[in-house]
Amino acid sequence: MRPFALSLLLLSVVLAGCSSEPPPQQAPTSRPPQAKRTAMARQGESSTARARAPKGLGPARYRPEGRRDPFHPLVEPPSEETAIDVGGYKLSGIVWQRNQYFALLETPDGLGHILRVDDRLGPDARVKEITKDAVLIEMKGGKVAGRPRVRTIRLELEKKEGR
Repeated sequence: MRPFALSLLLLSVVLAGCSSEPPPQQAPTSRPPQAKRTAMARQGESSTARARAPKGLGPARYRPEGRRDPFHPLVEPPSEETAIDVGGYKLSGIVWQRNQYFALLETPDGLGHILRVDDRLGPDARVKEITKDAVLIEMKGGKVAGRPRVRTIRLELEKKEGR
């Protein structure tokens, strides 16, 4: 019963403090308004800043002549992708990781690439499937009888003697 009486007492105190009348307005004080105080403070700061600044220096000026735009990319992206010639590519190896195969492909210029299924090789070619000994590349070319022509190219690992 005691906690109930205590909570009833607290509730009555809180409700007694609430009223529907607006609070009385306070009489203006003799202090200067906030705007005047900040203006006075700024005036004092600017005079000390001027005293510390070297003389003869005006506002900073930026002249962009002869400078590159820092927001422009350094290397332009290729404007148009060219079709690839898969005939010059060489399958160097296949790596297996858990449930996925990765193909190690060597380009004619000697660069190596790691490919996964659905990776793109140019605008019209993608890796369709990778098995333990081959890679299937699907290439889309012109149209035959109104349908797009799709070729599948198989790149196989070279078999070495003794294995």
